[in-house]
Amino acid sequence: MDLTRFVASVGIVLHHSIEFFVPVADRPALTDRTMGFALFVDLFFAISGFVIAYVYHDRALSHRGYFLFLQRRVGRLVPLHWFTLALAIAVWAGFVILGYGGNHPPSFRLDCILDTAVLAHAFVPCGNNTFFNGVSWSISAEMVMYVAAFPAIAFVAARYRWAPVAGLVVSAALLVWGNQIDTLLWWVELHPVVRALPSFCFGAALYYNRNWVAALPKPRMTFVVSMVATFSMMMFGAPHLVTLLLAYLVVASAVAADLSGDPASFVRRYGPLGQLTYSIYMWHSIVILVLMNALGDKLLHAGPALMLVIGGLCYATIGIVSWFSYVALENPARRWVDGFHLFGTKTAIT
Repeated sequence: MDLTRFVASVGIVLHHSIEFFVPVADRPALTDRTMGFALFVDLFFAISGFVIAYVYHDRALSHRGYFLFLQRRVGRLVPLHWFTLALAIAVWAGFVILGYGGNHPPSFRLDCILDTAVLAHAFVPCGNNTFFNGVSWSISAEMVMYVAAFPAIAFVAARYRWAPVAGLVVSAALLVWGNQIDTLLWWVELHPVVRALPSFCFGAALYYNRNWVAALPKPRMTFVVSMVATFSMMMFGAPHLVTLLLAYLVVASAVAADLSGDPASFVRRYGPLGQLTYSIYMWHSIVILVLMNALGDKLLHAGPALMLVIGGLCYATIGIVSWFSYVALENPARRWVDGFHLFGTKTAIT
């Protein structure tokens, strides 16, 4: 599962940087064709649903356990969110001062900044709906899953393990039935919270029905084939629902492979990279904005060869900054938040 998270984070980095490798005139067509890479976020939602149910199901069934769960989620997500938000504000302020703010810079209104800081921006519109470090919209949607959806799922699934499956089917059916967008690529246009719910339910359903999932034949082969197929669909503009179903198969086969208890040597070796997933996700758009967009594209007007060099530097920087962030910022911050015994006992870092 950790390796799957890392692959998804790499896919998101590619989604936000691939346009800079082609001439400006070709970018709209490339962006439209490869919009499916944005569905790696939905893969994150599904993985989150499984992991949260796996780790916190029993604890979410009491008031005290629920608030301890929220404390851990805050400790895991908020410190890096605040740090990258502050940095993004500083970067954008510099761009605006230098006259490179573009036509739709994020709003510097205090209420919009506070809206983003408290992770409400996925469901409380503000300003022009362009936010600093805009990828954090999905973290805002995740928090809604943690605060509202997961406790309800855990409570019902404790009695009826098929309940998350029903939640997935009902929510997905309503979305398909109610879709008024005249395009096969409509999924990414959904409201963030509405978009997160089916995938989160799917992930939770995998946990509550893991005995069935474990019976999936040849999970390693299924994982590789479905991942390659998902990547291909994303790259060549397949309908989003087709791609999303393949992404769900990726997650299901990854869970089945983990349940088999005998991970491949490749997974054992590179699986720990999954620890950097959140760091990569929160840092990549800022690094891409500075190196590939501002430096390479706007300042140097880099051609394909030079942009490949800048892109390589950008990806290396994302990796280094993400590792440093995980070791020097995120883990210490989690321990600090963990040290507040708000509910009578110390929480463990998870």
